[in-house]
Amino acid sequence: MIHWGEPSILLALGAVPPVAWLLVRAHRRRASDAARFADAEMLARLMPAPSSWRPAVKTVAMLLGLACVVVAGARPRFGVSFEEAVQRGADLVALLDVSRSMMAEDVAPNRLRAAKAGILSLLDQSGGDRVGLIVFAGKPVLKAPLTADRAFLREILEEIDVESAPRGGTRLGDAIVKALETLAPRGDRDQAIVLFTDGEDHDSRPEAAARQATERNVKVFTVALGDTRTGARVPRTDASGRRTFLLYEGQEVWSKANETLLRVIAAQTGGVFVPAGSGGYHLGPTWKELLGSLNRGEIREQKRITYAEQFQWFLGAGILFLLADVVVPRYPTRRSRTRREDRR
Repeated sequence: MIHWGEPSILLALGAVPPVAWLLVRAHRRRASDAARFADAEMLARLMPAPSSWRPAVKTVAMLLGLACVVVAGARPRFGVSFEEAVQRGADLVALLDVSRSMMAEDVAPNRLRAAKAGILSLLDQSGGDRVGLIVFAGKPVLKAPLTADRAFLREILEEIDVESAPRGGTRLGDAIVKALETLAPRGDRDQAIVLFTDGEDHDSRPEAAARQATERNVKVFTVALGDTRTGARVPRTDASGRRTFLLYEGQEVWSKANETLLRVIAAQTGGVFVPAGSGGYHLGPTWKELLGSLNRGEIREQKRITYAEQFQWFLGAGILFLLADVVVPRYPTRRSRTRREDRR
């Protein structure tokens, strides 16, 4: 499967058919102008006889060269290989709330984007740890099992939005239970859940799920996003494309962060509560401190190495095709004409 670094550049391939038409038209125009300039006998004396195949070869070479250069500019990447990696680490599961309330903009640019930035920071600081990713709203969805493949996790994270999990409120308890199912019980390394949410919950019994985590000796770190006092409205786009705000029984919904619940979950499991709030925040130092306290065991896993840049092959082919267009003459050379006359 090919991935593109700059896919928008591929739109330039749409110019290839018009260029082909212009080249064919120019060739016919030259032949027509020559025919009007002199009769056939005089043309044979003034200029070499036209070749039947050279113009076609030059046109095809130029078009292929242009197409290859455009493809190279789009930065094609493909190729997947695997190698076994042995390292020491802990097991972490990132829980990402993708409910509608996470689109509130009391955290710039919104709660969801800020949460995704927090997970990226977690990946940067997690070293050799294996990390899994679960998104949740009305139902939790496993997006990535435990893996040390950071490139894979970043690709998955980039695609996540509020449509990545089924609607139906926000069920924190179900998400924690799903994370515990993803973490197979182990005694050789610590396991932890990192929860990114505004703390809203709809009768999913998160305290009971936290007790299950405590029994399994799994810590839950909670990151609260959003304003706790006035909160913020939840933006949405109506059928006409106009920006409006979420309504409930005719009233605009104002979403507030529930830090109290998240403090309880963290304290109950031996984790740490991180009040990200509504201001700008940088979690790098926080993760470095928290993750540094985890015990790590040996991890063996097949690490995926993927999507190497391959633009150079297309660029090289493009240059060769364009050189062919330059090198191949439009008319037979004197030597080829002499050989043809000798054969006669």
